[in-house]
Amino acid sequence: MGHQQRHERSLMLGTIALLAFTSSQFATAFTTSLPSLVTKTTPSSSSGVLLFNKVASEIDETSKEDDGSSNTLSRRSAFHMFGKVATAASVALTSSYPISSATAIDVSGVATEAAAPVEMKIFTDPQSLFVLNVPKRFFTLRRTAKGDMPDPKTGKGRRGSSIFTAGDMAKAEVIAVERYPTAVLLEEEGIDASGDLSTFPSIGDPSSVATLIYVRRERDKPGQSKTVLLKDTVSVSEDGKTLSFMLKTEIDVQKPELLMEQMGVMELFRITTAKATLVDGQIMAIFASALSQDFDGPDGKALQQSVESFQALSIGA
Repeated sequence: MGHQQRHERSLMLGTIALLAFTSSQFATAFTTSLPSLVTKTTPSSSSGVLLFNKVASEIDETSKEDDGSSNTLSRRSAFHMFGKVATAASVALTSSYPISSATAIDVSGVATEAAAPVEMKIFTDPQSLFVLNVPKRFFTLRRTAKGDMPDPKTGKGRRGSSIFTAGDMAKAEVIAVERYPTAVLLEEEGIDASGDLSTFPSIGDPSSVATLIYVRRERDKPGQSKTVLLKDTVSVSEDGKTLSFMLKTEIDVQKPELLMEQMGVMELFRITTAKATLVDGQIMAIFASALSQDFDGPDGKALQQSVESFQALSIGA
């Protein structure tokens, strides 16, 4: 064997041995640096280290075989050794850091942070008509200018029956409070309003009354309404003075393909949670809405909290 050939073989064997040793050291260092929340084993007694020793022996045997059959370490033998070293490295690493059903990383903190509740603030009406909680990031607008307030007899003003608005325009989340005479709700639909209007059951079927309330709200909006009442959400309080319900509105989408590309959905829906209260011959109604994908998360819970916290106050109280 020539000097150059012996030198090449020595470099090849040295590289393989160095790779085996480095892989073993990496497995040990990786394991000792793992966080305390996982269980670790000692790599020195693992099957991976034993396999390294076996590979080292085979390197020596291969060297002897090559001395008898050729003047250099064959490429096939070299690649064979590299493959075994890689396998040994894998075994050492996995045996040093076993993955099992008992080895679990605690991610509860991440889940808690992702589902953190929305911070709220209290809004008290300056005219003492209502009080409620709204998300702290929401803007609030209480209409008090002459002409903006609904007429006491017709329940209409420049802004319809709305007396309060809050929201986050960037996320299309809105809270609105409306106020109008109870009799107007019926008279606008040609229904006799001379009977008992003190409770919702005395006015009519709760689902029918809820429909009248949201239809009146939708009437002034442009375009054809695609809002439906979720009938299984309709409920009346024990005293009959509070009516709660939810709505689902389909939003027109001009380019569903683009919507799918941007948001991963082909359709858009707005979910509204609402509550109407009878007080002083008036209906005080709150509507809180968001896109369905936002309503299903913490924002939806915050909007529901706003509706639940809403209290219509009696002027004579």
